[in-house]
Amino acid sequence: MSPQLRTAALGRARQTFDIGDTGRAAWPHVDDATVRAVVAAAEADRGTDWPRLLLSDYARYWRDGIRTAYEQPAGELRRRTATAALAAALHGQPYLDEAADGLLQLCEQSTWCWAAHERFATEAGQVVPDTDRPFLDLGAAETVAVLAWADLILGAALDDRVPGLRQRIRRETRARVVEPFLGSREWHWLGLDGHLHNWNPWIHGHLLAAALFLVDDPPTRERVVDLVVDGLDRYLGSLPADGGCDEGYAYWWNGPARLAEALDLLDRVLDGQLDPWRWSPLPQLARYPHRMALGDGWYVNVGDGPARPSTAQPWQVLHRWGRATGDQQVVDHAASHRVPGEPAVTVDAGLGRAVLGLTDPQWTAQPPAAPPLPATTWLPDLQLLVSRERAGSPRGLTVAVKGGHNDENHNHNDVGSYLVALDGAPVLVDLGQPTYTAISFTDRRYEQWVTRSEWHNLPVVGGHGQAAGRAFRASSVVVDTGVDADALRLDLAAAYPPEAGCRSWRRQVRLDRRQSTVTVTERWRVDDPADLRLHHVVAGEPLTHTAGRLAVRALNGAVAVLGWDPRLGAGRLQRQPVDDPLLRDCWGDAVHRLVLVLPARPSGSVTVTVSGGSD
Repeated sequence: MSPQLRTAALGRARQTFDIGDTGRAAWPHVDDATVRAVVAAAEADRGTDWPRLLLSDYARYWRDGIRTAYEQPAGELRRRTATAALAAALHGQPYLDEAADGLLQLCEQSTWCWAAHERFATEAGQVVPDTDRPFLDLGAAETVAVLAWADLILGAALDDRVPGLRQRIRRETRARVVEPFLGSREWHWLGLDGHLHNWNPWIHGHLLAAALFLVDDPPTRERVVDLVVDGLDRYLGSLPADGGCDEGYAYWWNGPARLAEALDLLDRVLDGQLDPWRWSPLPQLARYPHRMALGDGWYVNVGDGPARPSTAQPWQVLHRWGRATGDQQVVDHAASHRVPGEPAVTVDAGLGRAVLGLTDPQWTAQPPAAPPLPATTWLPDLQLLVSRERAGSPRGLTVAVKGGHNDENHNHNDVGSYLVALDGAPVLVDLGQPTYTAISFTDRRYEQWVTRSEWHNLPVVGGHGQAAGRAFRASSVVVDTGVDADALRLDLAAAYPPEAGCRSWRRQVRLDRRQSTVTVTERWRVDDPADLRLHHVVAGEPLTHTAGRLAVRALNGAVAVLGWDPRLGAGRLQRQPVDDPLLRDCWGDAVHRLVLVLPARPSGSVTVTVSGGSD
């Protein structure tokens, strides 16, 4: 950023939003449904005890690997404070006192860092964080964001009601966030080693808000903003030209979307002089959500991500992004989530996102639209094909198949895996994200069953699943797209460890629109054919299972039929109970795995089909 632009931005950041007072009149564009929802949530909160943050819960990360015992109440404290702050901005008392109570509780936390990230305590062999050495992580960034946006919308009211609170907020921000950020270039999320992921824009975006709204010293503010811009530029430069996100749809909201939000905030305070929206690959990145949509809230999910995430996403971010890039399909996908009579924004996605959405009259006035649901999406950098039977409709079959490698961000060992949805609901599935524990991001990651290739729609070769690491990847990737059919061909052999003895495993996944059928053809050459299996992970209710045929009632009630050569027999249908709450929210109490044992021959081929049908 040039010095001239930087000076202009830092000089008028607060004035950009022109929120001069609390109460409904200060928010001319807010919709009544949002006001009612926010005030109702704040009123419901006032009748309950505040969350308690306990050392015993924090220490569970080290004791039994449980993260959520602390992270959930910490997140609830942030959510409740943010809700009260917005309710106070829209309605005034009694929510101003509630917001002040929450803001002070945030300031009085011993740490803003989550235990799973607290490297300094771990290195010292402790479970109590050192308050003189704060660790700057997502938890700290999320907390300072609540403080920053609450200070923006409640500043004068807080000074009148609770003098001194804003000074306390600034002191904690300086000690816990600003000084650690300026004092070290060793934070892994800076990406200085070339490894960039969602932490970069997520944290940098919150630091930008903190600098603009909470740092009163101009030279310090300038240093923070300069480093934020440098970090965002590094992340932008790491993104693939095709607009893909290897972390999947759910993390797209906290990766590329966070980047867009931060750039939007800079652009707003610069009166549009930054104008980043044509920068590559921002226009392509905005298309990722509608390209991954299956219908009825289901999405293509790769890596750690739920197949049916909450619909309460910050759609206003995507809407503004689509308008800025002039992409009507992006605008329409965001607008398809505007429901008449329901709030335009929710605080659950973040206080800053809600504030920006409520100061965007084009979003608050947006009527519903039909989602675009393109017929074919091919992302060559990510090696991901999504093919739909009918453009613009979730009806019929949709197939998604990926290549890539096994060292992607939030990786599952899933090279060559595919999913099939019928009328929008996945039937052959990618299970997605389990609840995170102490092993989720360690060398024990693949002890989790859902991350292993054996629980994806993939072969087992010589008794071996796929191996983790960038060297284990797809090869000979070829895509064919057309009006009548789309197909992806690739060789999976290099995704397996050498001891599997896999010379080649050529897979073709093809959607035939005329025949309304997905056909998956496997051709292999192996050293030892003693243990060759095809695994298919199935969601829904198995109906009939015979040699060469399995009928499944999908979670939406549609019936899908899997077919194969009856000479392979019926295979084994294994029921897998699902006790993880995140997985259960998507798939119910159990999923099934169909295991087909392949002929014990060093070379051969087999075909599996999926179609709509009846039981």
